Amino acid sequence: MDNVQTVLVVDDAPVWRRLLTGLLTQWGYCVYEAEDGEAALALLAAHPINLVLSDWEMPVMDGVTLCRAIRERFQDRYIYLVLLTARDSVDDLRVGFAAGADDFLRKPVNQIELQARLHAGARILQLEMTLATRNARLTDALKQIELDLQAAARLQSSILPPHALRHGSWEADWLFLPSAWVSGDVFNFFPLDERTVAFYSVDVSGHGVSAAMMSVAVARQFTHGRTVERFLFDGETARAPREVVHILNQRFCAESDDVLSYFTLVYGVIACDTGAGVLCQAGHPTPFIVARDGALRDVGLGGPPVGLFNDLSWEDTPFRLAAGERLCLYSDGIAECESASGEMFGGERLRAFMAEQTDQPLPALFSRFARQLDAWQASEASDNVVADDISLLVIQRTQESEDNNED
Repeated sequence: MDNVQTVLVVDDAPVWRRLLTGLLTQWGYCVYEAEDGEAALALLAAHPINLVLSDWEMPVMDGVTLCRAIRERFQDRYIYLVLLTARDSVDDLRVGFAAGADDFLRKPVNQIELQARLHAGARILQLEMTLATRNARLTDALKQIELDLQAAARLQSSILPPHALRHGSWEADWLFLPSAWVSGDVFNFFPLDERTVAFYSVDVSGHGVSAAMMSVAVARQFTHGRTVERFLFDGETARAPREVVHILNQRFCAESDDVLSYFTLVYGVIACDTGAGVLCQAGHPTPFIVARDGALRDVGLGGPPVGLFNDLSWEDTPFRLAAGERLCLYSDGIAECESASGEMFGGERLRAFMAEQTDQPLPALFSRFARQLDAWQASEASDNVVADDISLLVIQRTQESEDNNED
């Protein structure tokens, strides 16, 4: 506690300064002296002093003004302030405390009372130092957590598909707005074989690192399912989406006994030449198709989320995409995005927006939609923090695909 043993005595009366300095030196303190407030501030700036005994009545700068100046200027360390005064009214004490004083001593000073005040100040300063040390450790820990979250975010970003995906006459693009560093949403659009493209959209329950790591695990299953274990295939053809969902459900139920660890999913496949597709909806918001004229049609039969219970089952929904039509898959973060007044954006607003944007290329469409979500949240009462992860995947069959089929 070396820093507690240093005391500054501030008094314009040399006799009182010598008296206090003598006592404090005798008790083992290292003592500095100042004849007024300005001199005291200069000494505090030059030395690591954290205990001050100051007279109230002084020329140039009195004790109360000195207290205010110390609290304003020296916020990097705590300085214990004791005012020495003959005043004893409640109003005077209130003024002193409001200025930042920690304690008061009546003049002339009683030695026993002075020692008691100094010991009390030493204990408080020790607590302040302990708290400062713990805060520094917490700051370091938070910095490390932030670095870890940044690394996790980079890992998660690495499993997302590139923008402007194109596989033959099929193209796709996406919007992804995580609620924090990491997200429970993940999605992809990829060639399953030379004749088939596949897609999925996943939303893991919860937020933060645990949800993000589970989303990475789900994405890994799809990667292994087409390259290593090949459970996305039934022989040489694409396995029915409902069977793929069933396999995933068995695996994730076996890995966790926590019923809160589950995810919603849409998985489907599309024949590249005809546009005929099949998808399975497992608790995820219902996908929809946008025709070239803006007409909308839903694709999906609902179904429970994945990873809750072993004995669940799902059904497939067939669909067909004509040239120029778009299949839209989204997470519930869009529908549940709230305005400052608490109104949800809702799925119908998304559907209406997509119906109005049929003439827009996908990059421009996503840019416009991101601005609309920002405008929906923006107000003086909102800090524009996304409350839930937002993801939107749009798959489009290009005009040339139908032209080639006609040839």
